[in-house]
Amino acid sequence: MLLSSVLLASMLQNPLCDVCWLRDDSRKNTTVLAYLKNENKTSEHYLKPLMGTQKKLLNEWEAMAGNKAEKPWLDINGYHYKTLNKGVRGVVVRKNQQREDVVINMNQHAENHAYYRLGNWSVSPNNRLVAIAENIVGDDNYIISVIDIASGETLTQFLGEYADTLVWKSDKEVIVVENETNTYRPYKAVLRNIKTNTSVTLYQETNPAWLVSAYMASDAKSILIQSNNHNTSVQYLLRSEEKSGIDPKAALRLVKPRKSSVEYYVDVLDGKYYIKSNQGGKFAIYTAQDVQREWTPIIQPNGEITRWHLASRRIVIEEKKQGITLLEGFDLQGKKVFSNNLSKAASVGWMARNTNPASQTINVRTMGLSQPPAWTINIETGETVSSDADVYNQFSTNNYVSELISVKHQGVEVPVSLVYRKDMLTDDSPVFLYGYGAYGVTMRPYFMPQIISLVDRGAVYAIAHVRGGGFKGDDWYQAGKGVNRLNSIQDFIAAAQVMKQFRIESPSEKKVDRDILALGSSAGGTLVAAAINQHPELFKGAALQVPFVDVLSSMSDESIPLTRQQYAEWGNPNKPEERNVMRAYSPFDNISAQNHPALLVRSGLFDSRVPYWEAAKYTARIKALSTANNPYLLVTDLQSGHSTDRTKALRQQAMDYAFLLNLTNLNK
Repeated sequence: MLLSSVLLASMLQNPLCDVCWLRDDSRKNTTVLAYLKNENKTSEHYLKPLMGTQKKLLNEWEAMAGNKAEKPWLDINGYHYKTLNKGVRGVVVRKNQQREDVVINMNQHAENHAYYRLGNWSVSPNNRLVAIAENIVGDDNYIISVIDIASGETLTQFLGEYADTLVWKSDKEVIVVENETNTYRPYKAVLRNIKTNTSVTLYQETNPAWLVSAYMASDAKSILIQSNNHNTSVQYLLRSEEKSGIDPKAALRLVKPRKSSVEYYVDVLDGKYYIKSNQGGKFAIYTAQDVQREWTPIIQPNGEITRWHLASRRIVIEEKKQGITLLEGFDLQGKKVFSNNLSKAASVGWMARNTNPASQTINVRTMGLSQPPAWTINIETGETVSSDADVYNQFSTNNYVSELISVKHQGVEVPVSLVYRKDMLTDDSPVFLYGYGAYGVTMRPYFMPQIISLVDRGAVYAIAHVRGGGFKGDDWYQAGKGVNRLNSIQDFIAAAQVMKQFRIESPSEKKVDRDILALGSSAGGTLVAAAINQHPELFKGAALQVPFVDVLSSMSDESIPLTRQQYAEWGNPNKPEERNVMRAYSPFDNISAQNHPALLVRSGLFDSRVPYWEAAKYTARIKALSTANNPYLLVTDLQSGHSTDRTKALRQQAMDYAFLLNLTNLNK
């Protein structure tokens, strides 16, 4: 491909960093913007003939959508709340007896904004006000607005806030967390008084590797202010009914001093404290009458606690054992009452949002690659009350085969979830292979009409649950993070090699050589791009969304938001061993002159997590060094950040699929 004159001049001036000029923290440099727009134009020209396939996919997804199972209402302060898909953005409604009112109309809030995201919402104790966190840029700074529900009037706004924390201390006071300037680190818990328009700093974290948050306990009277890094936490307790006039900052009670590698998370109900902590070496549930004194362990599971819910008669935990998810209920003394297996072949279940500890039911979400989502309500005995599933048009789960296979590699077995149609599978059916492998996140095998569209065309869709993710628990995560990052990359390569020869007949049959189309987003972009560098011949093409591909440079630059908080995940470049590991796999630093597969790379101009210039630098260097005549497309969304709205995201996903399908024999 021809390089722009600007890029050629840059390479001649600085061959050691041929594309570093593409970084512009202001996002306003005219030369850089011109380059990005030109790349968008080039990509648009290539993708234009694929718009028919894109439209066909979008129509299929829309036609397939049928009747959604009734979602459970959230019980908050005596009212019932639910988010409904009305309009493009949706609305939050509430009902009391037979009356149903709109609390938040995201369609109206999104008007006149090219980008809009509702990050969080929280209703005041008297049900008259709602605090909402909104973003209209795409970075991690949110606008917090407090709105009068009856009139719709915005009473006050706070800028530069963290979306996840909106905790009402009283009907006129809300706790929010401010982001640090430039780094976007949530570092300061602030109590805002809506009536007097004043604020008090409750807690400020000075350690740049620690993050601040807050939440309301189950008793709706106790608030926990929390600071944590990757493996240690500290909490302060604040009672919401503290008498007026008392300095709320002085009323904070330290639960326990921070101790390296010890985490604890407190909940309160009926005057008793319940704590999830690993103070004994492994996470367990403890109880205490005084949270500052000795804790007594009551639930010590064999697996790992991923979620837990405290109710008036039950403690329910979501436990993970070697990729199997269990939902287990205990009485308040720790005696097990029920145990349900939420995992089946290429399916998954998890506890959804539960808001009322007095309820006799909990909400559980279940789905699989070929199993539509269902809302399952379990009472305290573990019995199913309702399991109505979403109904999709022109879809029958009987037509699909979902499997969980193991890829043996380096003495471990890497799980791979996959789905295909047996009646459509041929010896040259391509494989769409998705990977992530970071932060201990489990890539659940969700049901999505988008995947079904690929499978209906004869493709195999697979998810490689590589080390670094959370599929097999914390040990699996630790085996792929930091200095062990190469393990996750090798796992993905091994999965690609096995899927390339995947067959359902006897191994003695003729050899199968399938095309592998890789997909990765954010940290998944690191995984896929690093695997391509090592074995480009394995992959026919790849689609990367907001990929973290300039690992060494970004982790060496503390001016980039949240870099210090990421040392535990990616490594500290100030330590030679960790820097050498990063240098060995960092996708941008390991691009060489070889036959790179076709690539479609997306980024968001205002992305504060993975800056746009990573994707821009990466694709520019691929273009310059690849010895193959393949398309290397860069698409920068000039009006979004790390994520975008659902409608635009679907259009982008449809084009990503169209791009990859065009590389195969299934482009129809």
